[in-house]
Amino acid sequence: MSRLQRDWIRRFALLAAAGALGLAAPLSATAGQRVPAAEIEGLFSGVTLDGIYNNGAFFSESYNIDGTIRYHDMDGSDSGQWSVRDGKFCTFYDSQEGACFFVERDGGNCFTFFAPEESGGPNAGPAKDWTSRGWDRRKPSTCKTAPEIHL
Repeated sequence: MSRLQRDWIRRFALLAAAGALGLAAPLSATAGQRVPAAEIEGLFSGVTLDGIYNNGAFFSESYNIDGTIRYHDMDGSDSGQWSVRDGKFCTFYDSQEGACFFVERDGGNCFTFFAPEESGGPNAGPAKDWTSRGWDRRKPSTCKTAPEIHL
C-alpha cells in the first residue's frame, strides 16, 4: 500500500469518526462562492497558504510564481508542481500523487478546496464535503475555524 493510499485511508477514518461524533460542519456553514478558473492563478501565485484538513491536521503550502510548490505538515515536507486545469486548482508532489480541486472563497481570506465527485467522470462537480481550507498567511484568516497552531 502506497503512502498516498495510507494517507487517504487515515483521512477517511478520521472523517467518519468526526461525522459520527457530530463534529463535521454542515455544508451550509462552509459553503462559499466558487472562484472562477481565470482568477485562481492570480490568487495563489507567490502566496503561502496555511491551512487545515477536514480531519483537523494543519499544513502549509507555498505556491511559487514558477509553478513549483513546497508543502509542510506535521509529518514532513514535499515539493512538486501546481497549476490550474479545467477550472480546478491542481497540486502534484514529487513523492506522491496529486489531485485537482474546486476552490471556493469563504470571506476575504479563506479558500475551501473540494475534490471532484468520484462517480461523476471527467465533468464531475465538487464533492459535498470539503477536503481542506487555507488562508494567505500574510493576512488575518476569515475562515470559520481559526488556526491555533502556526506551522
